[in-house]
Amino acid sequence: MGALSNIDPTAVAVWASAVVLFALIAVLRAVFKLNFSLLTVLALGLGIALSLVFDGQVDSLNLLGNIYINLITALVAPLIFVSIISSITYVGSLKKLRSIGLRSVGWLLLTNLIAIVMTLGVAIPLHIGSGVKLVDDESTAGFLTSQTAPLDQVILNFFPKNIVGDLSGNRVVPIIITATVLAIAIVSVGRQKDVSVVKRFFEQTKDVIYKAVGYVVELTPYAVVVLGATSTAATTSKADALLALLSILVLGFVLNIIQAFVVNGLLLKFVAHVPPLTFFKAVLPAQTTAFATQSSVATLPLSIRQLGTVGVGADVANFTTPIGTTIGMPGCAGVWPMLSAVFTINALGLGYSPASYVALAVIGLLSSIGTAGVPGTAIVTATTVFTAVGLPVQLLVPLVPVSNIVGMPSTMANVSAAVTCAAIVSRQTGEFDESVLDSSRAGRHRHRAGVVVSPAGGAVAAPVVPVAAPLGAVGVAASVVASPVAAGVGAAHKPVQPGFAVTPGLSLTLHQSMLRVQADDDADEAPVPVGACGISAHAATAKAA
Repeated sequence: MGALSNIDPTAVAVWASAVVLFALIAVLRAVFKLNFSLLTVLALGLGIALSLVFDGQVDSLNLLGNIYINLITALVAPLIFVSIISSITYVGSLKKLRSIGLRSVGWLLLTNLIAIVMTLGVAIPLHIGSGVKLVDDESTAGFLTSQTAPLDQVILNFFPKNIVGDLSGNRVVPIIITATVLAIAIVSVGRQKDVSVVKRFFEQTKDVIYKAVGYVVELTPYAVVVLGATSTAATTSKADALLALLSILVLGFVLNIIQAFVVNGLLLKFVAHVPPLTFFKAVLPAQTTAFATQSSVATLPLSIRQLGTVGVGADVANFTTPIGTTIGMPGCAGVWPMLSAVFTINALGLGYSPASYVALAVIGLLSSIGTAGVPGTAIVTATTVFTAVGLPVQLLVPLVPVSNIVGMPSTMANVSAAVTCAAIVSRQTGEFDESVLDSSRAGRHRHRAGVVVSPAGGAVAAPVVPVAAPLGAVGVAASVVASPVAAGVGAAHKPVQPGFAVTPGLSLTLHQSMLRVQADDDADEAPVPVGACGISAHAATAKAA
Protein backbone atom coordinates (compact mmCIF):
# COMPACT_ATOMS: atom_id res chain seq x y z
CA MET A 1 0.00 0.00 0.00
CA GLY A 2 2.95 2.34 0.62
CA ALA A 3 3.82 2.54 -3.07
CA LEU A 4 0.19 2.98 -4.10
CA SER A 5 -0.28 5.79 -1.62
CA ASN A 6 2.26 7.89 -3.55
CA ILE A 7 0.21 7.73 -6.76
CA ASP A 8 -1.50 11.00 -7.61
CA PRO A 9 -5.13 10.21 -8.58
CA THR A 10 -5.38 13.46 -10.56
CA ALA A 11 -2.29 12.60 -12.61
CA VAL A 12 -3.69 9.14 -13.32
CA ALA A 13 -7.00 10.65 -14.44
CA VAL A 14 -5.18 13.18 -16.63
CA TRP A 15 -3.13 10.46 -18.34
CA ALA A 16 -6.18 8.27 -18.82
CA SER A 17 -8.05 11.19 -20.39
CA ALA A 18 -5.09 11.93 -22.65
CA VAL A 19 -5.01 8.31 -23.83
CA VAL A 20 -8.73 8.51 -24.63
CA LEU A 21 -8.14 11.68 -26.65
CA PHE A 22 -5.25 10.02 -28.48
CA ALA A 23 -7.55 7.15 -29.39
CA LEU A 24 -10.17 9.60 -30.60
CA ILE A 25 -7.63 11.30 -32.87
CA ALA A 26 -6.50 7.95 -34.24
CA VAL A 27 -10.09 7.00 -35.05
CA LEU A 28 -10.79 10.36 -36.70
CA ARG A 29 -7.73 9.92 -38.87
CA ALA A 30 -8.03 6.25 -39.73
CA VAL A 31 -11.78 5.84 -40.01
CA PHE A 32 -13.11 9.26 -40.92
CA LYS A 33 -10.02 10.34 -42.92
CA LEU A 34 -10.03 13.74 -41.25
CA ASN A 35 -7.75 16.27 -42.93
CA PHE A 36 -4.34 16.63 -41.27
CA SER A 37 -4.74 20.39 -40.82
CA LEU A 38 -8.18 20.10 -39.24
CA LEU A 39 -6.96 17.25 -37.06
CA THR A 40 -4.17 19.42 -35.67
CA VAL A 41 -6.52 22.30 -34.89
CA LEU A 42 -8.98 19.90 -33.27
CA ALA A 43 -6.13 18.48 -31.19
CA LEU A 44 -5.35 21.97 -29.89
CA GLY A 45 -8.99 22.42 -28.88
CA LEU A 46 -9.00 19.05 -27.12
CA GLY A 47 -5.83 19.97 -25.25
CA ILE A 48 -7.31 23.27 -24.06
CA ALA A 49 -10.48 21.48 -22.94
CA LEU A 50 -8.41 18.87 -21.08
CA SER A 51 -6.63 21.59 -19.11
CA LEU A 52 -9.87 23.36 -18.26
CA VAL A 53 -11.55 20.14 -17.10
CA PHE A 54 -8.71 19.41 -14.67
CA ASP A 55 -8.32 23.06 -13.63
CA GLY A 56 -4.82 23.30 -15.04
CA GLN A 57 -3.45 20.33 -13.07
CA VAL A 58 -1.86 18.70 -16.12
CA ASP A 59 1.82 19.08 -15.25
CA SER A 60 2.26 15.31 -15.47
CA LEU A 61 1.82 15.60 -19.24
CA ASN A 62 4.92 17.76 -19.59
CA LEU A 63 6.93 14.58 -20.10
CA LEU A 64 5.11 13.73 -23.35
CA GLY A 65 5.29 17.29 -24.63
CA ASN A 66 9.02 17.51 -23.95
CA ILE A 67 9.65 14.16 -25.64
CA TYR A 68 7.97 15.38 -28.83
CA ILE A 69 9.83 18.70 -28.80
CA ASN A 70 13.14 16.91 -28.21
CA LEU A 71 12.47 14.48 -31.06
CA ILE A 72 11.53 17.15 -33.58
CA THR A 73 14.29 19.52 -32.47
CA ALA A 74 16.90 16.78 -32.75
CA LEU A 75 16.17 16.56 -36.48
CA VAL A 76 16.37 20.30 -37.16
CA ALA A 77 20.16 20.69 -37.49
CA PRO A 78 20.77 17.65 -39.75
CA LEU A 79 17.67 18.57 -41.76
CA ILE A 80 18.97 22.08 -42.48
CA PHE A 81 22.53 20.91 -43.11
CA VAL A 82 21.90 18.16 -45.64
CA SER A 83 18.94 19.91 -47.31
CA ILE A 84 20.93 23.04 -48.11
CA ILE A 85 23.91 21.06 -49.41
CA SER A 86 21.70 18.82 -51.55
CA SER A 87 19.69 21.73 -52.95
CA ILE A 88 22.72 23.89 -53.82
CA THR A 89 24.67 21.04 -55.41
CA TYR A 90 21.61 20.19 -57.51
CA VAL A 91 21.02 23.77 -58.60
CA GLY A 92 24.74 24.24 -59.29
CA SER A 93 24.33 27.99 -59.86
CA LEU A 94 25.89 30.52 -57.50
CA LYS A 95 23.90 33.28 -59.18
CA LYS A 96 20.66 31.53 -58.34
CA LEU A 97 21.88 30.90 -54.81
CA ARG A 98 22.60 34.60 -54.33
CA SER A 99 19.17 35.42 -55.65
CA ILE A 100 17.45 33.05 -53.23
CA GLY A 101 19.58 34.15 -50.27
CA LEU A 102 19.25 37.91 -50.78
CA ARG A 103 15.54 37.72 -51.49
CA SER A 104 14.99 35.55 -48.43
CA VAL A 105 16.74 37.93 -46.04
CA GLY A 106 15.14 40.96 -47.67
CA TRP A 107 11.58 39.68 -47.43
CA LEU A 108 12.05 38.37 -43.89
CA LEU A 109 13.32 41.75 -42.71
CA LEU A 110 10.53 43.51 -44.58
CA THR A 111 7.86 41.49 -42.77
CA ASN A 112 9.44 42.49 -39.47
CA LEU A 113 9.56 46.14 -40.52
CA ILE A 114 5.86 45.97 -41.37
CA ALA A 115 5.17 44.50 -37.92
CA ILE A 116 7.20 47.26 -36.23
CA VAL A 117 5.47 50.08 -38.12
CA MET A 118 2.04 48.54 -37.58
CA THR A 119 2.63 48.11 -33.84
CA LEU A 120 3.88 51.66 -33.37
CA GLY A 121 1.04 52.99 -35.52
CA VAL A 122 -1.53 51.30 -33.26
CA ALA A 123 0.11 51.49 -29.81
CA ILE A 124 1.12 55.18 -29.90
CA PRO A 125 -2.35 56.64 -30.64
CA LEU A 126 -3.94 54.28 -28.09
CA HIS A 127 -1.50 55.53 -25.41
CA ILE A 128 -1.04 51.95 -24.32
CA GLY A 129 0.41 51.84 -20.77
CA SER A 130 -0.71 55.32 -19.69
CA GLY A 131 -1.65 55.38 -16.00
CA VAL A 132 -0.15 51.95 -15.29
CA LYS A 133 2.34 51.68 -12.44
CA LEU A 134 5.22 49.34 -13.14
CA VAL A 135 7.25 47.98 -10.22
CA ASP A 136 11.03 47.91 -10.47
CA ASP A 137 12.73 44.57 -9.95
CA GLU A 138 16.47 45.01 -10.08
CA SER A 139 17.36 41.37 -9.34
CA THR A 140 15.28 39.88 -12.15
CA ALA A 141 16.31 42.74 -14.44
CA GLY A 142 19.92 41.67 -13.96
CA PHE A 143 19.04 38.19 -15.16
CA LEU A 144 17.25 39.55 -18.24
CA THR A 145 20.21 41.76 -19.10
CA SER A 146 22.55 38.80 -18.80
CA GLN A 147 20.59 37.04 -21.55
CA THR A 148 21.41 39.72 -24.12
CA ALA A 149 24.61 40.17 -26.10
CA PRO A 150 26.34 43.21 -27.59
CA LEU A 151 26.07 43.78 -31.33
CA ASP A 152 29.61 42.61 -32.07
CA GLN A 153 28.93 39.35 -30.23
CA VAL A 154 25.67 38.87 -32.13
CA ILE A 155 27.53 39.30 -35.43
CA LEU A 156 30.31 36.96 -34.27
CA ASN A 157 27.72 34.32 -33.37
CA PHE A 158 26.55 34.30 -36.99
CA PHE A 159 29.74 32.56 -38.07
CA PRO A 160 30.71 28.93 -37.45
CA LYS A 161 33.15 28.14 -34.69
CA ASN A 162 32.75 24.41 -34.29
CA ILE A 163 30.45 22.59 -36.68
CA VAL A 164 29.79 19.81 -34.17
CA GLY A 165 28.89 22.37 -31.52
CA ASP A 166 26.73 24.32 -33.97
CA LEU A 167 24.84 21.18 -34.93
CA SER A 168 24.34 20.06 -31.35
CA GLY A 169 23.22 23.56 -30.31
CA ASN A 170 20.85 24.05 -33.29
CA ARG A 171 22.58 27.34 -34.14
CA VAL A 172 20.81 27.94 -37.41
CA VAL A 173 22.86 30.72 -39.04
CA PRO A 174 26.28 29.04 -38.53
CA ILE A 175 24.81 25.77 -39.83
CA ILE A 176 23.47 27.53 -42.93
CA ILE A 177 26.82 29.24 -43.57
CA THR A 178 28.78 26.01 -43.13
CA ALA A 179 26.45 24.05 -45.38
CA THR A 180 26.47 26.78 -48.03
CA VAL A 181 30.27 27.04 -48.11
CA LEU A 182 30.63 23.25 -48.28
CA ALA A 183 28.04 23.01 -51.08
CA ILE A 184 29.76 25.76 -53.08
CA ALA A 185 33.05 23.90 -52.68
CA ILE A 186 31.45 20.70 -53.96
CA VAL A 187 30.07 22.54 -57.00
CA SER A 188 33.46 24.15 -57.69
CA VAL A 189 35.41 20.91 -57.41
CA GLY A 190 32.78 19.20 -59.55
CA ARG A 191 33.83 21.34 -62.51
CA GLN A 192 37.23 19.58 -62.58
CA LYS A 193 36.55 16.22 -60.91
CA ASP A 194 33.77 13.71 -60.51
CA VAL A 195 32.03 14.39 -57.18
CA SER A 196 28.94 12.32 -57.88
CA VAL A 197 29.68 10.09 -54.87
CA VAL A 198 29.65 13.10 -52.54
CA LYS A 199 26.46 14.48 -54.07
CA ARG A 200 24.78 11.11 -53.89
CA PHE A 201 25.78 10.76 -50.23
CA PHE A 202 24.09 14.01 -49.24
CA GLU A 203 21.05 13.35 -51.41
CA GLN A 204 20.48 9.91 -49.95
CA THR A 205 21.18 11.18 -46.42
CA LYS A 206 18.56 13.84 -47.02
CA ASP A 207 16.06 11.18 -48.05
CA VAL A 208 16.71 9.25 -44.84
CA ILE A 209 16.36 12.34 -42.64
CA TYR A 210 13.17 13.41 -44.41
CA LYS A 211 11.77 9.96 -43.80
CA ALA A 212 12.62 10.23 -40.11
CA VAL A 213 11.06 13.70 -39.99
CA GLY A 214 7.92 12.24 -41.51
CA TYR A 215 7.65 9.69 -38.72
CA VAL A 216 7.91 12.36 -36.01
CA VAL A 217 5.58 14.78 -37.80
CA GLU A 218 2.90 12.09 -37.84
CA LEU A 219 2.86 12.43 -34.05
CA THR A 220 1.99 16.13 -34.24
CA PRO A 221 -1.77 15.92 -33.54
CA TYR A 222 -1.13 13.78 -30.45
CA ALA A 223 1.63 16.11 -29.26
CA VAL A 224 -0.55 19.18 -29.80
CA VAL A 225 -3.13 17.75 -27.38
CA VAL A 226 -0.48 17.63 -24.65
CA LEU A 227 1.16 20.93 -25.57
CA GLY A 228 -2.18 22.69 -25.77
CA ALA A 229 -3.12 21.42 -22.32
CA THR A 230 0.15 22.43 -20.64
CA SER A 231 0.25 25.83 -22.37
CA THR A 232 -3.31 26.57 -21.26
CA ALA A 233 -2.47 25.54 -17.70
CA ALA A 234 0.52 27.89 -17.64
CA THR A 235 -1.65 30.72 -18.98
CA THR A 236 -4.54 30.33 -16.54
CA SER A 237 -2.15 30.13 -13.58
CA LYS A 238 -1.06 33.72 -14.30
CA ALA A 239 -4.56 35.13 -14.70
CA ASP A 240 -4.58 37.17 -11.48
CA ALA A 241 -1.29 38.86 -12.27
CA LEU A 242 -2.44 39.70 -15.78
CA LEU A 243 -5.61 41.65 -15.02
CA ALA A 244 -3.72 44.92 -14.64
CA LEU A 245 -1.92 44.27 -17.91
CA LEU A 246 -4.96 43.14 -19.86
CA SER A 247 -4.65 45.94 -22.43
CA ILE A 248 -1.18 44.95 -23.61
CA LEU A 249 -2.13 41.26 -23.52
CA VAL A 250 -5.17 41.73 -25.76
CA LEU A 251 -3.36 44.12 -28.09
CA GLY A 252 -0.46 41.68 -28.38
CA PHE A 253 -2.81 38.90 -29.45
CA VAL A 254 -4.68 41.10 -31.92
CA LEU A 255 -1.57 42.54 -33.57
CA ASN A 256 0.08 39.14 -33.95
CA ILE A 257 -3.04 37.63 -35.49
CA ILE A 258 -3.28 40.56 -37.91
CA GLN A 259 0.38 40.13 -38.79
CA ALA A 260 0.04 36.36 -39.22
CA PHE A 261 -3.04 36.34 -41.42
CA VAL A 262 -3.89 39.81 -42.77
CA VAL A 263 -0.41 41.14 -43.56
CA ASN A 264 0.89 37.81 -44.83
CA GLY A 265 -2.39 37.21 -46.65
CA LEU A 266 -1.93 40.44 -48.59
CA LEU A 267 1.67 39.54 -49.41
CA LEU A 268 0.58 36.11 -50.60
CA LYS A 269 -2.18 37.50 -52.79
CA PHE A 270 -0.41 40.46 -54.40
CA VAL A 271 3.27 39.39 -54.37
CA ALA A 272 3.34 35.59 -54.37
CA HIS A 273 0.05 35.35 -56.33
CA VAL A 274 -1.13 32.54 -54.07
CA PRO A 275 -4.69 32.36 -52.68
CA PRO A 276 -4.28 33.14 -48.95
CA LEU A 277 -7.03 30.78 -47.79
CA THR A 278 -5.54 27.88 -49.73
CA PHE A 279 -2.08 28.63 -48.40
CA PHE A 280 -3.10 29.06 -44.77
CA LYS A 281 -5.14 25.87 -44.90
CA ALA A 282 -2.03 24.02 -46.03
CA VAL A 283 0.33 25.48 -43.40
CA LEU A 284 -2.23 25.41 -40.57
CA PRO A 285 -0.55 22.41 -38.84
CA ALA A 286 2.71 24.36 -38.67
CA GLN A 287 0.93 27.45 -37.32
CA THR A 288 -0.94 25.40 -34.73
CA THR A 289 2.22 23.64 -33.60
CA ALA A 290 4.03 26.98 -33.38
CA PHE A 291 1.21 28.34 -31.22
CA ALA A 292 1.44 25.38 -28.84
CA THR A 293 5.24 24.96 -28.66
CA GLN A 294 6.28 28.64 -28.88
CA SER A 295 9.30 27.49 -30.89
CA SER A 296 9.95 28.32 -34.53
CA VAL A 297 12.85 25.87 -34.56
CA ALA A 298 10.74 22.98 -33.27
CA THR A 299 8.14 23.80 -35.92
CA LEU A 300 10.66 23.98 -38.76
CA PRO A 301 10.38 20.40 -40.11
CA LEU A 302 6.59 20.71 -40.22
CA SER A 303 6.82 24.12 -41.92
CA ILE A 304 9.03 22.72 -44.68
CA ARG A 305 6.78 19.69 -45.07
CA GLN A 306 3.58 21.69 -45.47
CA LEU A 307 5.12 24.14 -47.95
CA GLY A 308 5.50 21.26 -50.37
CA THR A 309 1.74 20.78 -50.48
CA VAL A 310 1.19 24.19 -52.11
CA GLY A 311 3.97 24.04 -54.69
CA VAL A 312 6.87 25.87 -53.02
CA GLY A 313 10.16 24.61 -54.45
CA ALA A 314 12.20 22.43 -52.10
CA ASP A 315 15.43 24.40 -52.55
CA VAL A 316 13.66 27.58 -51.44
CA ALA A 317 11.71 25.89 -48.64
CA ASN A 318 14.89 24.29 -47.32
CA PHE A 319 16.79 27.60 -47.43
CA THR A 320 14.32 30.41 -46.65
CA THR A 321 12.33 28.74 -43.88
CA PRO A 322 15.34 27.94 -41.64
CA ILE A 323 16.60 31.51 -42.04
CA GLY A 324 13.17 32.65 -40.89
CA THR A 325 13.80 31.03 -37.50
CA THR A 326 16.53 33.56 -36.72
CA ILE A 327 16.02 36.59 -39.01
CA GLY A 328 12.88 38.70 -39.19
CA MET A 329 10.50 36.99 -36.76
CA PRO A 330 7.87 39.77 -36.74
CA GLY A 331 6.02 38.40 -33.74
CA CYS A 332 8.83 38.01 -31.21
CA ALA A 333 11.21 40.60 -32.66
CA GLY A 334 8.69 43.11 -34.05
CA VAL A 335 5.32 43.26 -32.33
CA TRP A 336 6.30 42.46 -28.75
CA PRO A 337 9.46 44.61 -28.33
CA MET A 338 7.70 47.65 -29.83
CA LEU A 339 4.54 47.05 -27.84
CA SER A 340 6.40 46.68 -24.55
CA ALA A 341 8.57 49.72 -25.32
CA VAL A 342 5.58 52.00 -26.02
CA PHE A 343 3.81 50.57 -22.95
CA THR A 344 6.82 51.45 -20.74
CA ILE A 345 7.33 54.87 -22.31
CA ASN A 346 3.72 55.83 -21.59
CA ALA A 347 3.78 54.28 -18.09
CA LEU A 348 6.81 56.42 -17.23
CA GLY A 349 5.34 59.49 -18.91
CA LEU A 350 8.38 59.99 -21.13
CA GLY A 351 8.13 62.49 -23.97
CA TYR A 352 9.20 60.56 -27.04
CA SER A 353 9.52 62.56 -30.26
CA PRO A 354 8.81 61.15 -33.74
CA ALA A 355 12.56 60.98 -34.34
CA SER A 356 12.95 58.92 -31.14
CA TYR A 357 10.30 56.48 -32.32
CA VAL A 358 12.05 56.18 -35.69
CA ALA A 359 15.28 55.34 -33.87
CA LEU A 360 13.34 52.80 -31.78
CA ALA A 361 12.02 51.19 -34.96
CA VAL A 362 15.49 50.98 -36.52
CA ILE A 363 16.97 49.41 -33.39
CA GLY A 364 14.08 46.96 -33.25
CA LEU A 365 14.71 45.92 -36.86
CA LEU A 366 18.44 45.42 -36.25
CA SER A 367 17.73 43.46 -33.06
CA SER A 368 15.65 41.00 -35.08
CA ILE A 369 18.76 39.74 -36.82
CA GLY A 370 20.03 36.70 -34.99
CA THR A 371 16.96 36.19 -32.82
CA ALA A 372 16.71 32.62 -31.56
CA GLY A 373 13.57 30.74 -32.53
CA VAL A 374 12.99 29.21 -29.10
CA PRO A 375 10.52 29.88 -26.27
CA GLY A 376 11.25 33.08 -24.34
CA THR A 377 12.83 34.88 -27.29
CA ALA A 378 10.39 37.80 -27.21
CA ILE A 379 11.37 39.00 -23.74
CA VAL A 380 15.09 38.65 -24.53
CA THR A 381 14.66 40.67 -27.73
CA ALA A 382 12.69 43.30 -25.81
CA THR A 383 15.54 43.46 -23.29
CA THR A 384 17.98 44.11 -26.13
CA VAL A 385 15.80 46.94 -27.45
CA PHE A 386 15.34 48.47 -23.98
CA THR A 387 19.08 48.39 -23.36
CA ALA A 388 19.83 49.99 -26.73
CA VAL A 389 17.38 52.90 -26.31
CA GLY A 390 18.08 53.44 -22.61
CA LEU A 391 14.75 52.30 -21.15
CA PRO A 392 14.95 50.71 -17.66
CA VAL A 393 15.16 46.97 -18.16
CA GLN A 394 13.74 46.27 -14.71
CA LEU A 395 10.36 47.58 -15.89
CA LEU A 396 10.15 44.63 -18.26
CA VAL A 397 9.88 42.22 -15.35
CA PRO A 398 6.13 42.75 -14.73
CA LEU A 399 5.58 42.08 -18.44
CA VAL A 400 7.24 38.64 -18.37
CA PRO A 401 3.97 36.75 -17.68
CA VAL A 402 2.31 38.63 -20.54
CA SER A 403 5.27 37.86 -22.79
CA ASN A 404 4.96 34.16 -22.03
CA ILE A 405 1.34 34.16 -23.14
CA VAL A 406 1.71 36.50 -26.12
CA GLY A 407 4.58 34.22 -27.17
CA MET A 408 2.00 31.79 -28.53
CA PRO A 409 0.52 34.07 -31.25
CA SER A 410 3.96 35.70 -31.66
CA THR A 411 5.54 32.39 -32.66
CA MET A 412 2.61 31.70 -34.97
CA ALA A 413 3.27 35.08 -36.62
CA ASN A 414 6.97 34.20 -36.96
CA VAL A 415 6.27 30.90 -38.67
CA SER A 416 3.59 32.46 -40.87
CA ALA A 417 6.08 35.08 -42.05
CA ALA A 418 8.77 32.49 -42.78
CA VAL A 419 6.52 30.29 -44.91
CA THR A 420 5.02 33.34 -46.64
CA CYS A 421 8.48 34.62 -47.55
CA ALA A 422 9.37 31.16 -48.84
CA ALA A 423 6.32 31.28 -51.12
CA ILE A 424 7.27 34.76 -52.37
CA VAL A 425 10.90 33.81 -53.05
CA SER A 426 9.81 30.59 -54.73
CA ARG A 427 7.48 32.53 -57.02
CA GLN A 428 10.07 35.21 -57.86
CA THR A 429 12.82 32.70 -58.62
CA GLY A 430 10.64 30.46 -60.78
CA GLU A 431 10.69 27.58 -58.29
CA PHE A 432 6.93 27.49 -57.76
CA ASP A 433 4.92 24.55 -59.09
CA GLU A 434 1.57 25.94 -60.21
CA SER A 435 0.05 22.51 -60.79
CA VAL A 436 0.43 21.58 -57.12
CA LEU A 437 -1.12 24.90 -56.12
CA ASP A 438 -4.04 24.34 -58.49
CA SER A 439 -4.73 20.95 -56.92
CA SER A 440 -4.52 22.39 -53.43
CA ARG A 441 -6.75 25.33 -54.40
CA ALA A 442 -9.39 22.95 -55.70
CA GLY A 443 -9.21 20.97 -52.47
CA ARG A 444 -8.34 17.83 -54.41
CA HIS A 445 -6.09 15.75 -52.20
CA ARG A 446 -7.08 13.11 -54.75
CA HIS A 447 -8.01 13.59 -58.39
CA ARG A 448 -11.05 11.44 -58.96
CA ALA A 449 -10.91 11.50 -62.74
CA GLY A 450 -7.21 11.12 -63.56
CA VAL A 451 -6.22 9.14 -66.63
CA VAL A 452 -2.76 7.67 -66.99
CA VAL A 453 -1.20 6.25 -70.14
CA SER A 454 -0.01 2.68 -69.80
CA PRO A 455 3.11 1.30 -71.52
CA ALA A 456 0.88 -0.52 -73.98
CA GLY A 457 -0.62 2.76 -75.09
CA GLY A 458 -4.02 2.21 -73.50
CA ALA A 459 -5.69 4.39 -70.92
CA VAL A 460 -5.73 3.31 -67.31
CA ALA A 461 -8.24 5.13 -65.14
CA ALA A 462 -6.71 6.04 -61.81
CA PRO A 463 -7.71 8.56 -59.20
CA VAL A 464 -4.59 10.49 -58.34
CA VAL A 465 -2.97 12.35 -55.50
CA PRO A 466 -0.89 15.30 -56.70
CA VAL A 467 2.54 15.18 -55.12
CA ALA A 468 4.91 17.03 -57.38
CA ALA A 469 8.58 17.76 -56.97
CA PRO A 470 11.43 18.96 -59.21
CA LEU A 471 13.38 15.99 -60.39
CA GLY A 472 16.57 15.39 -58.48
CA ALA A 473 16.27 18.54 -56.37
CA VAL A 474 14.07 17.31 -53.62
CA GLY A 475 14.80 13.68 -53.06
CA VAL A 476 12.99 12.38 -56.14
CA ALA A 477 15.01 10.81 -58.87
CA ALA A 478 14.75 11.14 -62.60
CA SER A 479 15.17 7.38 -62.63
CA VAL A 480 12.81 5.47 -60.39
CA VAL A 481 12.23 1.75 -59.93
CA ALA A 482 9.70 0.58 -62.49
CA SER A 483 7.69 -2.45 -61.51
CA PRO A 484 5.31 -4.56 -63.56
CA VAL A 485 2.06 -2.93 -64.55
CA ALA A 486 -1.26 -4.55 -63.69
CA ALA A 487 -1.38 -6.10 -67.11
CA GLY A 488 -0.82 -9.61 -65.91
CA VAL A 489 2.08 -11.95 -65.35
CA GLY A 490 5.01 -11.48 -67.66
CA ALA A 491 4.71 -7.74 -68.10
CA ALA A 492 8.10 -6.35 -68.94
CA HIS A 493 9.98 -4.17 -66.49
CA LYS A 494 10.60 -0.89 -68.28
CA PRO A 495 12.18 2.41 -67.28
CA VAL A 496 9.63 5.02 -66.28
CA GLN A 497 8.58 7.28 -69.11
CA PRO A 498 6.10 10.17 -69.07
CA GLY A 499 2.68 8.73 -68.33
CA PHE A 500 3.77 5.20 -67.51
CA ALA A 501 1.92 3.29 -64.81
CA VAL A 502 4.31 1.73 -62.33
CA THR A 503 2.33 -0.52 -60.01
CA PRO A 504 -1.34 -1.45 -59.68
CA GLY A 505 -3.06 1.74 -58.55
CA LEU A 506 0.22 3.73 -58.61
CA SER A 507 1.80 5.60 -61.46
CA LEU A 508 4.45 8.19 -62.13
CA THR A 509 4.00 10.89 -64.76
CA LEU A 510 6.26 13.69 -65.92
CA HIS A 511 4.63 17.09 -66.18
CA GLN A 512 6.69 20.23 -66.87
CA SER A 513 9.86 18.67 -65.41
CA MET A 514 7.94 17.55 -62.34
CA LEU A 515 7.42 14.03 -61.06
CA ARG A 516 3.83 13.29 -60.10
CA VAL A 517 2.92 10.38 -57.86
CA GLN A 518 -0.56 9.02 -58.45
CA ALA A 519 -2.18 6.59 -56.03
CA ASP A 520 -5.44 4.80 -55.55
CA ASP A 521 -8.18 5.69 -53.05
CA ASP A 522 -6.58 3.61 -50.31
CA ALA A 523 -3.48 5.81 -50.20
CA ASP A 524 -2.57 7.74 -47.08
CA GLU A 525 -4.25 11.12 -47.21
CA ALA A 526 -1.68 12.86 -45.03
CA PRO A 527 0.09 15.70 -46.88
CA VAL A 528 3.27 14.54 -48.53
CA PRO A 529 5.91 17.27 -48.60
CA VAL A 530 8.03 18.23 -51.56
CA GLY A 531 11.38 16.65 -50.86
CA ALA A 532 10.08 14.41 -48.10
CA CYS A 533 7.99 11.94 -50.02
CA GLY A 534 10.28 9.04 -49.24
CA ILE A 535 11.19 8.28 -52.86
CA SER A 536 14.89 7.59 -53.23
CA ALA A 537 16.92 10.20 -55.04
CA HIS A 538 18.80 7.50 -56.86
CA ALA A 539 16.56 4.48 -57.18
CA ALA A 540 17.85 2.12 -59.81
CA THR A 541 15.76 1.65 -62.91
CA ALA A 542 14.72 -1.98 -63.11
CA LYS A 543 15.97 -3.82 -66.10
CA ALA A 544 13.91 -6.07 -68.33
CA ALA A 545 13.55 -9.58 -66.99
